[in-house]
Amino acid sequence: MKKMKLPRRGTTLLECIVAASILSVAIGTVTTAVFRIGRIWTNTGHYRIALQEVSNHLESLTQLPPEQVQPAIDSLAVSSAVAVSLVDAKLTGELVQDDFGDRVKLELSWRDGQSVRPIRMTAWLAESNTEDDQ
Repeated sequence: MKKMKLPRRGTTLLECIVAASILSVAIGTVTTAVFRIGRIWTNTGHYRIALQEVSNHLESLTQLPPEQVQPAIDSLAVSSAVAVSLVDAKLTGELVQDDFGDRVKLELSWRDGQSVRPIRMTAWLAESNTEDDQ
């Protein structure tokens, strides 16, 4: 007498364990990627805010008459909107006078979680026209 084999229905415990393992690895990988992408977007946003802040200050300094540049550099401060967005934001400036001409160097640094991230920009000041030159 032959026994008839019935078609198998359902899944075995081993198949369920393998499927759960694969699914947990996939979920872990996707979650890590999502958090990294979120951190990159946040850092990029902070960088753009800092870049705009330094650019605005630099533009306003280059428009000043030469005798007002150093007092303006001494009174540099981060705007309130930037101070809210960037942790421990610090804006520093320096007026450099040498053979290449007068220039303003600005640096904005802030803490970005684990490190300090500075942005540096330099702009040359326009030479002032005196009556002797004309």
